[in-house]
Amino acid sequence: MASDLDRAPDALDALGGEAVLRTLLDDFLERVVHDRIIGFFFEGRDRERILDREVQLAASRLAPGRHTYGGRPLDAVHKPLNINKGHFRRRLAILRTVLRDHGVDEALVEDWLAHERALEDLVTAAHDCVD
Repeated sequence: MASDLDRAPDALDALGGEAVLRTLLDDFLERVVHDRIIGFFFEGRDRERILDREVQLAASRLAPGRHTYGGRPLDAVHKPLNINKGHFRRRLAILRTVLRDHGVDEALVEDWLAHERALEDLVTAAHDCVD
């Protein structure tokens, strides 16, 4: 049986582990919930449940094989909310700010955001903001 010492480090290790990930995503969620543009999506929702799912999802990407996402499919959760591409980009901007504010390595920031961008069509309605 391999020990943790035998396991190659992954992005979650580089970030500082699960506790650091939870701290980052707690800050992120706090900012998102109070954001004037996208905060309304979170009204009446269970913040701790959302935080747990965000942590699971991020950990499954940062440490595949060690962590899995156990939530409902992302499209099933998000499509009914009618999230547009502007809302999605706002979320990415907040995430970028949080990661940088917490001193996350820029290469990891960019990798994380690239992974998030790949989800855009899965979670957004097929429209953008209108003038």
